[in-house]
Amino acid sequence: MELTHYSPAGSSSLPRVGEDPCWRFSIAVARPLLAEAALGATADPVWHQDRLERALDAVRVLDVNDAAIRLFGLAGDRERLTARPIASLWPEQGRAALADLLSALAAGGPQATETREIGVLGPLTDVVLTGWRAGDARCSDTVFVRISGTENPSSTVLELMASQDRYHNMISALPLPLLQVDARPAGRIFDRLRANGITDIDAYLREHPELVEIACDIVLVTDANKEAVALLGARDRSQLIGPVAYVFTGTPGSGRRVTIAHFLGLRNYVEAFKIKSFDGRLLDVTLMMTFPVAGERLDTTLIMMVDNTARLGAEARLRQVETDFRHAARLSTLGELTASIAHEVKQPLSAILTNSETSQRWLDRDEPNLPKVRQLTERISASARRASDIIERIQDMAGKREPVRTRLDFNEVVRQALVFIRHESDDKSVKVALAFGGGLPPILGDRVQLQQVVVNLLVNSIQAMRLTDRDQRDITLATDVDDAGRARLTVRDSGPGIPPDDLERVFEGFFSTKEDGMGIGLAICQSIIAAHGGTITAANHPEGGAVFSVVIPAAAQT
Repeated sequence: MELTHYSPAGSSSLPRVGEDPCWRFSIAVARPLLAEAALGATADPVWHQDRLERALDAVRVLDVNDAAIRLFGLAGDRERLTARPIASLWPEQGRAALADLLSALAAGGPQATETREIGVLGPLTDVVLTGWRAGDARCSDTVFVRISGTENPSSTVLELMASQDRYHNMISALPLPLLQVDARPAGRIFDRLRANGITDIDAYLREHPELVEIACDIVLVTDANKEAVALLGARDRSQLIGPVAYVFTGTPGSGRRVTIAHFLGLRNYVEAFKIKSFDGRLLDVTLMMTFPVAGERLDTTLIMMVDNTARLGAEARLRQVETDFRHAARLSTLGELTASIAHEVKQPLSAILTNSETSQRWLDRDEPNLPKVRQLTERISASARRASDIIERIQDMAGKREPVRTRLDFNEVVRQALVFIRHESDDKSVKVALAFGGGLPPILGDRVQLQQVVVNLLVNSIQAMRLTDRDQRDITLATDVDDAGRARLTVRDSGPGIPPDDLERVFEGFFSTKEDGMGIGLAICQSIIAAHGGTITAANHPEGGAVFSVVIPAAAQT
């Protein structure tokens, strides 16, 4: 079927809906590039790819009619297409002819009219591009291009159009938010970089960070399904059509990482990041990009998004509950150790009082013994520092705080934890044998949480031996390195052991063999150790008593 012809004579506006496809361009920025192309056209009628790309990247769309939007299958309304470079919109098979036409118009007079013929352009055959300059001298950089031709009734073209319809319907029906992206403009830039010998894109972007912004500006979202509209809080689908930059504004550096993935030719790219919605929300999503490969539609890069906002929010609330439980467990343990804590604090305070009174007597003598006073004053200072250190550790254990991961000496963590139970073990006639292993690797962890684990295990062992004869109450506490190079702590007591039926349940929440036990101590110990990437196990020793083993991986080398 022949399309309606449109006469350009004296026209400065686009054809109405239902007439020939037509574009209005600005060649103001492109003039030098088009002139350069025209100079080389006689000697080299085939456009050099780099020159063609640079010229069309500089030609901007001022307007386009509905017939042209339908012909090229473009997504979005006219407003979304204006000010875009025509290089990102015009089909590959007609790019050289368009550039040649615009070059001739740029070199011609104000009434110049040019035509170029193309065999096939989309669903059209015997295509003629007709171009002319605006009649108004004030718009000398404005040109019009009309497309006329014959619709191809062949089965191949019809099948292609049907395939495009099916593809669009599939995109619309997918249950996940999905954006269809035309990344070819960035791909053409990458091709030129490779042709110039660039292989290390990471180093190149460090020297030319502006390329990421350029890529995000020229790569276009061409389609979106209703789930993407809903997720991103857009008023309608057209709001999502345009430069892809808005996808990456919520996560600094994400545009750069995607650019590197595209340059490297990766098939898929996945990243968890934040995206700003159009209604002001900051969403946590998993972004999954699929880049086309040879044999597929090269204009179709797919971006799928999985909304993790609700899940991550629930996980954050769960972590807060776990933090509150751990804090409550520490307070509960400290409550049980009140006598031990009071004793530990009283010791240095008593020493301070004794040494200060003795110093006073030495000073009251007819001949004050200043060396002796100095010695006693040093003891007072040491006792004060010890008291301060004990109080600081108690405050750390009792305080409500966010975990702080640092490199730790596991042996030192265990030594500090012993301060809390030293008087408790003495009062209950429990002998604690220490066997600190050498060469333990440093671990990465939260000191207070790990001390909480050690204190809980020791308190459990002391309480488990309350019915054991006082002269047979022993705890062996040892550290070493296991076969996998991890730091290991073993706590063994001489109590009755764990009933076999309870061995699999000791780490369950709210399970306790004590009548007045809350049953959260060991469960919290397990959650703390799991959060540190380690394991905690319980068993009965062949010679009697319970054995708890804690294993924590070594910190990564720095």
